[in-house]
Formats: sequence, C-alpha cells, structure tokens
Amino acid sequence: MHRMLSGWSGDKALAWSLPLALALWVWSPTWAAEEGERVVGTVTLDLERAGSRKIISELWFDAAPGAIAAPFAARPILRPLSIARNAAANPSAGKRPLIVISHGNFGTRFSHGWLAVRLVNAGYVVLSTSHPGTVAEDQSAAGRYRLWDRSRDVSFAIDEVLRHPSWSALVDEARIGFVGHSFGGWTGVSLAGGRYDPAQQRAFCERAQKKDFYCAGTLKDDVAGLPAQDAGESFRDARIKAFYVMASGPAQGFGSESLRSIAVPFLFDTAQFDVVLEPRANSSAFVQQIPGTREVMRTAGHFVYVPECVGPIPESASLICNDPAGVDRALVHAQVARDVIDFFNMHLSRK
Repeated sequence: MHRMLSGWSGDKALAWSLPLALALWVWSPTWAAEEGERVVGTVTLDLERAGSRKIISELWFDAAPGAIAAPFAARPILRPLSIARNAAANPSAGKRPLIVISHGNFGTRFSHGWLAVRLVNAGYVVLSTSHPGTVAEDQSAAGRYRLWDRSRDVSFAIDEVLRHPSWSALVDEARIGFVGHSFGGWTGVSLAGGRYDPAQQRAFCERAQKKDFYCAGTLKDDVAGLPAQDAGESFRDARIKAFYVMASGPAQGFGSESLRSIAVPFLFDTAQFDVVLEPRANSSAFVQQIPGTREVMRTAGHFVYVPECVGPIPESASLICNDPAGVDRALVHAQVARDVIDFFNMHLSRK
C-alpha cells in the first residue's frame, strides 16, 4: 500500500488528478446480467436545500415491467452496472424498506451502485445521496471540515423522498436503514446521535505520531475562517432504525458520552489494511464505545468498498483502484452485500 500512496503525496494533487484521469480515460463497457435478477430502475433527484446546497441523489428501485436495462458507468474505468435510468417504478411492488447510502470523500452517488443493485434485488428501495465539497470533482476544505453538513444532507433527502407524491409510495417510512463508507460512516454515527467537535478531531491528528492519510491531509487545510458554531448540535434522525458502516471515520472528534448514548443497531465493517482512516483509531474505536455494536474485520484496504476498476489503471487512480495483494474486490463486494442484506433483513423486518 505504501507504493500506491507514493503518487499522492505532497499537496492536494488527488483532488485534481483523479477526476481528470477518470474523465479522460476511454473504455468500452460490457455487461452480463445474472439470470433471475430484477431490472433495477433509477432516477436522479435534483435536490437543493437552504443555502443553494445541491444534494444530487439517485433513487434505485424495482423497475416497471418492460423497462430495459443498459450498461452504465459513472466513470469510464469503473465496471458498469446494468440499470434502467429514468425508468418508472413497478406499480405492484408496494412499499418497501428504504436504505440510504452516503459516499466517502472523492465519491459520488454511484460509488456504491454495486450494493444498491443487490439491495433492490433483495426487496429494498435505495436512496444514494451526494455531499458537496467531498464529491469526486467537487472538493473543498469546508466539505472536508464541516462533516455535519452531510448529516443535514441525508435528513433533507429523506424528507424530500417522503413528501414526493410518487416516490413516497415506494417507501415504508417505518423501515429506514443507512449505509455509509468512510466520511459516509461518520455521517451515520452523527445521524445516530453522536456529537462532534472538529477542534478535538484536529487536535488528535496533530498529536498522532503516525498520521494516516486522513490526518495528514486534513492538517493541510486552512480552516481558520470556516464557521463551526453548529458542529456540536445533535443531528440524530430517529427515522433511521439501523446502521451499517464501512471503513468509517474520523472517530476521535466524537464525544464519548454521546457515542455511549446511541441505542440503535450498528455494524462496523472494518478494513484491516486501511491506511486512509487507520482502523484502530476510527472504525474499531467506534465499536468500543457504541453499545451493542458488531464488527466485521475484512482483510482489505479502505477502497475495497468502491466500484471495481477495469482496463489499464492510470497512476492517478492507483490508490482507489488497487487493492492489497490477494484481495479480490468482486468477491469482497459479494460478501459485503450478503452481510448488509442479512443485517437489514434482521433489523428492518416487519414487527
């Protein structure tokens, strides 16, 4: 992994080089659908909350009969999904539990499409959000620092779906779950009731003798002029009944008392070889403080939870696309999806 990090050291080249490389790389996608799968439909929700903050989201659902799926990849080097974009929903599907997915830094609303498709096939509706300032082509110090804006994004997106005359008909609002990766995992902890102090997090990073990729990067951001008076508020969203988070963090800014007060089911999927958010200080630290949590330890790195890459990998994408030796990302995706579905089948079942 140290070799993969070498091309990303120094200044913030990652924020510029990766989106450019992914946008310019040309590749012709192919797809073989598995027998018996539903046609998964999606629609893009162009949402905007107060302050002109655009929360572009994607809704994933069982498509109406006759919908035609086609290969789709958010970036040319990413393995495509078989989905019917802008399809109508299956009118006979009825109300289903909703899973909200929150991406990590440099992600998009399609970063966990591999999981969204499997969830729809398992009987769920999925809402994948985006978070300005931490999207692949939209990076800012404010986005990386004011992580609590992400919590508001998720609650706002749920509000919009539940008040929409068409999309609300798909969702059983009593059964809502959450999946998050990296910063998305942080978002889940916040939505469950964790209270955060960004100064405390920054102090931890400053003290750390061996800084992970997150701590090394965040200390380079000039945050002096960024408002943080609202950071310590509670962003708990009681509508979310269960949380599955992957390679989560940063953890050290959360107050221990607020973590111990969380009383909803949590599963932390921890990447043993995570060099972006060091697991003992982040994902495993949450497990030690949130009551009743479960932890799955994967012999994988931080980015195993994002899409598979195909074709020659440009150097600028090596950190995100390459896994530690012996890791089969497709196999990990299948294992994670099975664990996610089992978790929500247990905690979002009808009482």
